[in-house]
Amino acid sequence: MTAVSKIKITPTLKKLSGKPLGVASKVMGVAALAAVVYDAHINGREKAYSKDMIESGDKFYNQYKQFMTSDKESATISKMKKLWFDMQQNNSGQHLFTRAKGYLTGAGETIVRNLPVIALSALALKFKTVGKISGCLLGAIGLKTLLYDVAGVGEKKLNRKY
Repeated sequence: MTAVSKIKITPTLKKLSGKPLGVASKVMGVAALAAVVYDAHINGREKAYSKDMIESGDKFYNQYKQFMTSDKESATISKMKKLWFDMQQNNSGQHLFTRAKGYLTGAGETIVRNLPVIALSALALKFKTVGKISGCLLGAIGLKTLLYDVAGVGEKKLNRKY
């Protein structure tokens, strides 16, 4: 017997048949949570990359400036500074820490910004009557997003005279 055959799909489908609003609210809740998680991941990844690039650039500039300026005229100190500069450039631990911090910042900002949608999704997935109301509200939020943000309905027109 395989793992797929152990899943009881038929009883679940029988329970949900005849309840289109309940099913729609569950689908809306899952779709909204999926959208929030996807946005959080993408924003976290972008913030991690940009934070790493900015901090790496600043760090390398300061290290190079320190490497180039020396108050002692010594070939040994110059070679040791060059070795230290090369070691610092190849340090990937700092990149990992910076990217992790940037990812958590970007993903966290997205999750906090979408807390009402997450709460409505949780209500839609957990409860029956309140879940249907939450599903309807999620549908309204989705419709508003589709119309205003995607299609551009209701945008203010710029009055430009050329």
